[in-house]
Amino acid sequence: MILVEVIEESGEEICELVELYALDKPEEYSMWCKARIMGPGDLELAYEDIQRDGVDRWFYENGTFTSEINEYTGEQTWDWEAND
Repeated sequence: MILVEVIEESGEEICELVELYALDKPEEYSMWCKARIMGPGDLELAYEDIQRDGVDRWFYENGTFTSEINEYTGEQTWDWEAND
């Protein structure tokens, strides 16, 4: 799970359930994609991961998220761009 936004007025943290990948260095996540929950077992594994690892803040602290809402499905997606 990654932090994608903090609501300025309330301080509420908005998170996205994702799969994190370490491509360059084994212990440094450098990529993510939206998690797919296909059944109760997947949901349970995701919950266990979040309990163990907490919320990853690296992407939020080192880049900018923008969101887009699909006009047909209403699904919100997040794009990320690294800070210079």
